[in-house]
Amino acid sequence: EEVTVDVLGNVIGRVGSGDLRVMFSAHMDQIGFMVRGIDRSGLIRFSPVGSWDSRVVLGSRVLIHTSEGPVLGVVSVKPVHFRGMFPDEFKKAPEFHNMVIDIGASSDEEAKKMGIRVGNPITLYAPVERLKGSKLAVGGGFDDKAGVASMLLAMKELASSGVPEGVSVYFVASTQEELGARGARVASFKVNPKVGVAIDVTHAKAPGVDEKLTSIELGKGPAVGMGPNFHRRVWEGLIRAAEEAGIPYQIEPIPGPSGTDAHVIQVTREGVYTGLISLPLRYMHTGVEVLSLEDVANVGKLIAEFVRRIDASTFP
Repeated sequence: EEVTVDVLGNVIGRVGSGDLRVMFSAHMDQIGFMVRGIDRSGLIRFSPVGSWDSRVVLGSRVLIHTSEGPVLGVVSVKPVHFRGMFPDEFKKAPEFHNMVIDIGASSDEEAKKMGIRVGNPITLYAPVERLKGSKLAVGGGFDDKAGVASMLLAMKELASSGVPEGVSVYFVASTQEELGARGARVASFKVNPKVGVAIDVTHAKAPGVDEKLTSIELGKGPAVGMGPNFHRRVWEGLIRAAEEAGIPYQIEPIPGPSGTDAHVIQVTREGVYTGLISLPLRYMHTGVEVLSLEDVANVGKLIAEFVRRIDASTFP
């Protein structure tokens, strides 16, 4: 019914006009890099934006986003054939200040003619593809564009059924979550919700990440957060909605701050009834993140079913 964009770039959509304000927030930003210098040789120096494991960056293809369009480049890597000459270098994780991006330019002037400027943002070149013979997808930026996609699916469901009388539902595609949930902090202050639910990703079982680290699995449904960052009325409402609608779900115990938009939503103004729905994800913060498309759809369904069951008596 209404879409606005605030100063920090949050996109906020509203459905309904009741006094009970319910907000869902999924961040649309992703980790990346920034150009910090151009060598005379035309190589690009860069710095990380967000939390990166430098081991996954070497040898990757990247896109430098300029005012004239994206420029493809590769993060240079020393071939393994030189390992005998530099044995110590191959035994440790590389440091970002020693990395450069090769865009095919032979000088700094040529790089500038291609549109490269200090401060340009950079992302991994990681197109989305399906893994053959499965309902899994692989790509980059699923953290947390997949959450935004789930919200869009929920909006599509609610467009046909509407929202309960007396309820306003706000869907926020937030910014700068990877830098401290700045967008959600601003959006939740503006919306001033009674109930706020973050939509994000969580670690799923994968090679090297077993039940000692997580109990969450791909394809087993959304993960509902439990812990001090969330309110019992919200997680119980999410579980009830899932069970009544036949949506598979998992429980994710989080004993402290969740590291999601929920962390700042909870302490907005005089406090917010807060919850978290997470998408299981393998290989987070890489260019080969893997998720289940069924989980994405089921998160959207769970959001819609939760909204359909909300009333003011549940959240006084």
